[in-house]
Amino acid sequence: MRSLGGESEAPALEPNPDSHTPQIGDVLDGRYQITGVLGSGGMGCVYLAVHVSIQRACALKLLHPEVGEVDEVIKRFEREAFAIGRMDHPNCVKVSDFGKLDDGTLYMVLELLDGILLFDLLERERPLDWRRTLHIGRHILSALEYAHDSGIVHRDIKPENVILVEQDGDRDFAKIVDFGIAKLMDDEPSPEDDALMLVNDAKLTQAGVTIGTPTYIAPEQAYGLAIDGRADLYALSVMLYEMIAGEPPFDADEIGALLRMHVSAKVLPFAEVSPFVEVPKVVESLIFKGLEKKVEDRIPSAKTYIAAIDAILEADAEAEEKSAVRTTNELEGIPNDAIVPRPPEGSGPHDFPLDDMTSVRQLLPSWAPEVPEEPRQRKKRNLIGGLVVLVVLVVGALGFLLFDSGPTEQAKPYAAMSLGHDQARKDLSVPALIAYEEAVSLDPTLAKNKRMRANVERMLSKEAAPEVAETAIDFLGTLVSAAQDEKAKTQLIDLASASKDLAKRQKALAVANEVGLGERVDLLASYTLDLQQGKTCDDRKVAVAELRALGDKRAIPALRKARSRPRGGLGRKRVNTNACLRGAANEAVRHLQSI
Repeated sequence: MRSLGGESEAPALEPNPDSHTPQIGDVLDGRYQITGVLGSGGMGCVYLAVHVSIQRACALKLLHPEVGEVDEVIKRFEREAFAIGRMDHPNCVKVSDFGKLDDGTLYMVLELLDGILLFDLLERERPLDWRRTLHIGRHILSALEYAHDSGIVHRDIKPENVILVEQDGDRDFAKIVDFGIAKLMDDEPSPEDDALMLVNDAKLTQAGVTIGTPTYIAPEQAYGLAIDGRADLYALSVMLYEMIAGEPPFDADEIGALLRMHVSAKVLPFAEVSPFVEVPKVVESLIFKGLEKKVEDRIPSAKTYIAAIDAILEADAEAEEKSAVRTTNELEGIPNDAIVPRPPEGSGPHDFPLDDMTSVRQLLPSWAPEVPEEPRQRKKRNLIGGLVVLVVLVVGALGFLLFDSGPTEQAKPYAAMSLGHDQARKDLSVPALIAYEEAVSLDPTLAKNKRMRANVERMLSKEAAPEVAETAIDFLGTLVSAAQDEKAKTQLIDLASASKDLAKRQKALAVANEVGLGERVDLLASYTLDLQQGKTCDDRKVAVAELRALGDKRAIPALRKARSRPRGGLGRKRVNTNACLRGAANEAVRHLQSI
């Protein structure tokens, strides 16, 4: 056994001469034929297999022969099989068989999952929208609620142990895997066993076995105290924070420093860690409650956590619906107070005050924030009446009746606007934008057409296809150049400065430069995001050059951070994905310091 104070000598391992590495085509235990390899780790290998009798594909997990005779490894493997065997829940991987081969190798048969590890998703897409984060978190909490009720603490909740599959139309259906270090609550209490969980990220291993992950470990585990399900809730909260902010709340290059941070360091607000991330205060409060240092101050159960998430998401959905109605009424000229209550003074037309979230406040009475959130612009698809369309169609029809050649010159812009509305109604966004551009080019006063603006807002939303969003950004440029539209100027500058979508931001910057707005773009913010989000090291190297050229010393922290771009903190494979720009970043830092 290892202790927190240092390493004991690992037992000598002798290969089992009677064992062999399974090959493609081998049939193990007379039932499972190996058809491929899914992955390998320090403890074992996972093979793609098929049950020869029922021809069902499965994942076959085998211990490496050299570790299969170590008592601690065997106990961990058996514990995983037993723990998963007790779990019959859709958000947990299922085990269908467990046994020992003739050479003594232990194996486990798991359901085959076709999906993506949350860790890989975060490597590709971090940060995630808070709504998507809570949706994924709810899945994980559902599994944890079942596990805790079954007397099991997972003890290693982290992105590598969550896989997202598509199920029932949900692309983010989360399943927990790897119960290898699960703690059974009906076991004898063992603080020493809980303390042993800390050694993973320091690479203190016993025969290649890694136990626990300090990046996500609860303070009571860092103290070496006995734990319960609230340790899993802490780990989940760390993960939710990381998903939204793009990085975990605590990270350090040395395991002791990281553990001390879990025990005593303050969790920084999202606004300080990721200033461009939009997070409602009530969501931040919920996650911070899950990150409380003292167990008794933390969210008490997965069930309570789920109820809070449901209340937040339901309140947000209701607010979306109210906002859509308000916007529709404004476009149709109907007083809002005739249909729905007006929002309080100081709240935006597309936001909701916290007082509307009664269920959330009841669930979280002592720590929900007391002030309304800052307004945030939400892009809506507005449902509006056909009065303007009818007028335009009448004008166009009169033109065709009076002149065989088609609409009059005066009627042409209105006919184009009508065509744009019709195409937008059919979800033909690009043709709609082309028609709108024609209308505004012919008559710049039509730039203020409310229905057109509502449709363009929708085409700039997160849900829009990339080609639609790019065409909509081009159209904003048309509104600026043809009509000097102030709202379009603001949208273009905001997109170019701070859009979280790399393609949108770069497209908006190009268009802003074309229409003479480049000097009003926050280039420091834009290039810093390019440095963080560039798809390749060479892309990010371009951002380094741009930041250097700005001559703004505020870029130095981002450049320093970019010199090494590992992902995930301690205990993971720390690959520098920014190696190609290290020299350029160092030179840029020196240049800016000399200014």
